[in-house]
Amino acid sequence: MARSIITTCARWKRLGVATLMVALVASVASVSPAHAAPSDPSAASLGAALSSAIGSDGVFDGDRARAIGVSTEAVDAFATGRSLVGLASRHAAVDRQLVDEVERSTAVVRACAGKNRWDHTGIQLNVYLNSCNTTRLLGVLGASAGVATAIGIITAATGLGGAAAGIIAAGLAVAGGVLTACSSRGRGTVIHNIPPGSVVWCNNQ
Repeated sequence: MARSIITTCARWKRLGVATLMVALVASVASVSPAHAAPSDPSAASLGAALSSAIGSDGVFDGDRARAIGVSTEAVDAFATGRSLVGLASRHAAVDRQLVDEVERSTAVVRACAGKNRWDHTGIQLNVYLNSCNTTRLLGVLGASAGVATAIGIITAATGLGGAAAGIIAAGLAVAGGVLTACSSRGRGTVIHNIPPGSVVWCNNQ
């Protein structure tokens, strides 16, 4: 089983904005090894495999994902993440209990603030999640729901590709506490990465 090792977890303030950085070495793979596609245990490959099973109608097809080697557990977890953002799946079992628990925590947010999208600043990838989707992501990370669930939320909310979402989800699953500080202003968060590296850091929006 590949191990992700946290080598740096530094917090600093610049211009009054808290920024946290987590450096992951070795593989970003398999924070939860059961969620890895058997042909390649990396979270990036898992995300790519799951995303490839989303049809032109925008619906995720669990049978297509399983046909290319993704485990049923990962298929169901990905579908659960998508369900939290309101997107549909077929041939997959959504964890309704987890959805209900996470949505109860989101219900306390009176209105969603911030944006959902992704872009690049030079070679740096920036992934924006509004306050509601940040709360949902924190909920699944807090419940140890697995990398595939987080990939489901990130891809569904932002349209980011599965491979990049896998790297980000794996980094946050190892040290998800950073996301709390990066969303403390209640306007959502922006998560950064320089592909194809495994370093993930974030800021408040």
